Amino acid sequence: MTIKALPPEIGAQFERIAKRNQLSVNILLQSNTELSQATWEVLKIFELNLRWHVNRALTVYLDNSDWSQDSKIFISKHLYRSGKFTKKNYPIGLGFLSLLFSDRYHSKLWVPCLKAKFPSWSRNRRELHSSLSQLVQVRNRIAHHEIIYNYPLIEVIDFAQEILVDINEFAAKEITRRNYAETINKIRLGSGGGI
Repeated sequence: MTIKALPPEIGAQFERIAKRNQLSVNILLQSNTELSQATWEVLKIFELNLRWHVNRALTVYLDNSDWSQDSKIFISKHLYRSGKFTKKNYPIGLGFLSLLFSDRYHSKLWVPCLKAKFPSWSRNRRELHSSLSQLVQVRNRIAHHEIIYNYPLIEVIDFAQEILVDINEFAAKEITRRNYAETINKIRLGSGGGI
């Protein structure tokens, strides 16, 4: 891909960030694509496992397989309303999952159920929510083909790996084995830019 293939406002963003990082625009485009691909692999593994883990925990805790639409638990603006999905087939997105760890659901979900499902997490729920929000932001930027070159990608991957220890130890070990942090550093340093 070249800068000319991008819409003008996105091309201008790439030019600004390339200049700030002392890179050519084409190198930044290539590096950003490679970073997005490496990070996306981790995020896919993380999101699928987190969705499964939380769904299983809350289905049992609330004795309701349709828990994500329970108006006794969730405020109405957090409920997913669309005619495209059947009642039992609502998508549970990463943004929605992130809400479950927010202040709003501390006493309804975190204390009575979710805290026990993450026994390796030694810090407080707010830190978990903050790290998860950062991960969601990176995920959304990648999904929208935005620039992530200067984002704290290694921290996001470390967080995903740390949470996966309680969800799927094999997935956590696979992320360690693949050493995504080293891949990210090689892409950034190989591009001539700073981290």
